[in-house]
Amino acid sequence: MNIFYDIRTENWHHTHENADLFAGSAKEEISYKKDHSNHPLIPITIFPGNRMLVIGILTVSNPKKESGLGGNLTLFRDLSLYLLKHGILIYAFTGNALHSESLRGYVFSSTSNKWIECKMPLPDIVYNRIPSRGYEASEEFQSLINHFKEYRINLFNPCFIDKYVMFEALTEDGALTTHLPPTMILRNSDCLDAFLETHRHIYLKPCKGSQGKGIYTIIKNPDGTLFFNSLKHSESFPDFTSFWETKKRDLLKRSYLAQQAIIPKKIFGHRYDYRILVHYEKGFYKVTGKAVRMSQTQEITTHTPRGGKLFPYQDLQSRSLNQKLANIAQKCGETLSKKIGFLGEFSIDIGEDESGSLFIYEVNSKPMQFDEEEIEANRLLHLKNLFIELTFSNLTIK
Repeated sequence: MNIFYDIRTENWHHTHENADLFAGSAKEEISYKKDHSNHPLIPITIFPGNRMLVIGILTVSNPKKESGLGGNLTLFRDLSLYLLKHGILIYAFTGNALHSESLRGYVFSSTSNKWIECKMPLPDIVYNRIPSRGYEASEEFQSLINHFKEYRINLFNPCFIDKYVMFEALTEDGALTTHLPPTMILRNSDCLDAFLETHRHIYLKPCKGSQGKGIYTIIKNPDGTLFFNSLKHSESFPDFTSFWETKKRDLLKRSYLAQQAIIPKKIFGHRYDYRILVHYEKGFYKVTGKAVRMSQTQEITTHTPRGGKLFPYQDLQSRSLNQKLANIAQKCGETLSKKIGFLGEFSIDIGEDESGSLFIYEVNSKPMQFDEEEIEANRLLHLKNLFIELTFSNLTIK
């Protein structure tokens, strides 16, 4: 069976004369129409019960892009092409799409290699790929959440994860305490001074940052002098007071946490981190991708946008390491889903110290694409399976 979109009437139709087809959370009927010439055809396999699964990718507008869509368009395209091949109708949309009487979204056409604006059925699942923390804090986003609840549309991953919220949640659970470096929220100079006096070498990280942006390290030397290091430059200060007077404006204008720096294990003189991709599957959180990122141009972070490079996970893996990563993934998924809402997909940045102990640096609810093709292929497969599971099982996202 094929389905096609009639641009003139703004209706979806199918090509099977004797078939009934219903789509999306509202079970909107897709009617048969014989004439489909000059309309974009999309191959679709009907699910049992003549029910077609519909996924909406929620993003933001970007007038600078030809499509008008913002966010990770490469991921959206790859996911769209993959799901359409497996009989799932998928489109990207923004918050503005719900301001009109009908929901308007964008379907990626492999024929024309571009996004086509269409009138769309209400989705069964909204895959939250909003790239902006600011937009998630807006009234418009909250009204979208209420709209989804009203129509019983499942929201896949509710929000970005604040680093300190993550730390508190995982600490309260207790099972992952040994994998968490000592951490505190930065509120004033006294608490930072005391923390630095205790741990001597610390990181300062934006609670709502990503990709290593805004991260600093501070080392307190035996003589009381401080060495401050950012991704771009280093500075020395004779004491804590002079450091604080110079940096307090930058550190207090956004929420920061302070975290003890672990002494990382190194390869060829460079630190490395594990990056693991995790998906929910039938009651469990499964590691679906394992990668390693190694620093090169600086030793503060291993993120590739900051000069990090890929390193083969196979060169470091062991049965013990695989099991440890699996245990961390399962507990992070369980705990954070209870704290912030259902997480169907996330990634974890994990460091390793000289003794072989593992430390959780960050959990990301909107993982970027991995450079490893096999990981991305696995990701598409598990997202497809999870979308089907969430829609056609009795599982309810809370």
